[in-house]
Amino acid sequence: MNNNEAWIALSLIPNIGPKSILKLLEVYKSPEDIFDASPSEIRDLGVLNKIQQEALMAGPDQEATKTILGKLHDSAATALSYSDPVYPRLLKEISDPPCVLYCKGSLKDLEPAVAVVGTRSPSHYGKEMAYRIANELSMHGIAVVSGLARGIDTQAHMGALSEKSPTIAVLGSGIDIVYPPENSDLAEKIASQGAVISEFAPGTTPDARNFPRRNRIISGLSSAVVVVEATQRSGALITARFAAEQNRLCMAVPGNVTNVRTKGPHSLIRQGATLVENAADVIVEIVPQLKCIFDTKTGSVSENADEIVDLVHGQTLSIEEIANELGIHITEAAKRISMLELRGTVTRIEGNKFIARSTHG
Repeated sequence: MNNNEAWIALSLIPNIGPKSILKLLEVYKSPEDIFDASPSEIRDLGVLNKIQQEALMAGPDQEATKTILGKLHDSAATALSYSDPVYPRLLKEISDPPCVLYCKGSLKDLEPAVAVVGTRSPSHYGKEMAYRIANELSMHGIAVVSGLARGIDTQAHMGALSEKSPTIAVLGSGIDIVYPPENSDLAEKIASQGAVISEFAPGTTPDARNFPRRNRIISGLSSAVVVVEATQRSGALITARFAAEQNRLCMAVPGNVTNVRTKGPHSLIRQGATLVENAADVIVEIVPQLKCIFDTKTGSVSENADEIVDLVHGQTLSIEEIANELGIHITEAAKRISMLELRGTVTRIEGNKFIARSTHG
């Protein structure tokens, strides 16, 4: 059994979750070492309860592992372990990262990433906003993460696919079982431009209990979570809660107060979530969270930075005002401002306005 197979076998041990496995790995360093440990060693660690100890001591289920490897081959998918260099950096930061991610596609160029989530039964406005925000994020080098569900998730993936940046779909089922089934073609397109991933072994059917677990991965992969439309009982609010617990930014799109689907976003805004109306608002908020530099394929940031600095020299302007003054799209203005803020050339002050640093403070 090689290392990758050992990771899969370890993840299949019943009643032992990611947190317990990570605690074991602090001592034993590898899945192979864990399986080689004696019952007395495992017991004396005090990490596992009696039921978990018995499950581990039963040893790896090699037949189940072999079956999974066969299904991965048939699906043209792979298994990424927690120790794999390609395993997403941000996901490793959460308290209970999956020990194995089953993946169809590629997770490279995943950062920066923003999750766009919401109800399965959105209004026309909700569909339009999810598509537009995802489209503009993708346009400017930001990956879009969602859950492949009907409604807002589907629109977010479609909006991202129309541009160049990757989109990531996180499933609540096995990698070989797309749910809902009508999104099978969409899943293939996503895998060709990003990735479809799951922590659930191939062959796992969609179950209501799986989706809250799935939601922590959606937020864990992302620098921010944007909730477009959601009722008070929506799974999107679970994703927002995970975002807060994982120290991710939580954002929400406002809507018609008479629409029950806006209750969730409005509730989040009252609790402190950032109100966003477009991708530009999202980009401005995630800049302080990022250590990487935004995609500059157009070269517009470096070539035109000075004109923004000149514009905000001695006066404070919002992104909208900067875009109007320069005659550019608001998202392009946000991208340029984001780079200047990263460099320390401009400063954001109260009211989301900007001023050249040399004239401020």
